[in-house]
Amino acid sequence: MSAKKMNITVLSLTCCNSKLAAYDQQYASKIKEALTKLNLDAKLEVTSATDALFGLKVLDPKKIWELFDKYGTAIAPVLFINGEVTLYGGVPSVDRLVEVIGKAANKEASSPPP
Repeated sequence: MSAKKMNITVLSLTCCNSKLAAYDQQYASKIKEALTKLNLDAKLEVTSATDALFGLKVLDPKKIWELFDKYGTAIAPVLFINGEVTLYGGVPSVDRLVEVIGKAANKEASSPPP
């Protein structure tokens, strides 16, 4: 992986339903396991939709609104890697996360420096 650290954000709806917090913890744990399997380092953050939509976190609100308009709350949680939506609607398996995070890491490593 390149010197730039990957940024991984899980967009959560715990602001609307506190019972979803267990899923957020499960998601974060699976991401950490996937990162370990890939031998990658990343900044991992779980943020609420409220913080993201009102600009308190650095996510593209337009992308979030487009998903909400199309799928409603079924989109949650949403996985962003380096600001791009990569997965949404449930907690994926570790194997799926290894695939998605690995693909993002390879894309980042092959992109030219700014």
